[in-house]
Amino acid sequence: MTEPTNEGAKSETSSEGGNAGSAAEDVRQAFAGLPLDQKISTLIQVELDMLGDAVESVVSVVSKTVNDLAQAWETSEQSASKTPGAGDQGSTT
Repeated sequence: MTEPTNEGAKSETSSEGGNAGSAAEDVRQAFAGLPLDQKISTLIQVELDMLGDAVESVVSVVSKTVNDLAQAWETSEQSASKTPGAGDQGSTT
């Protein structure tokens, strides 16, 4: 029952490309040889790495958005100050 699944995985990895497929298969074989506690530890490390990458991506997008908003605000303030009479509309005395 497991054999057809493994053959299917081999055909998927071989269709990905030569070195990438064999590297993935090597990792799978090395992982399969680990004791259960090391498998769990490895999976937790991988998940934490992925979480770190996700947080980094979110922070990067938020930072870029804040920078873009600040730049747009700065640009709008500069264009408003260059408009003649724009600052005098509020005062009538």
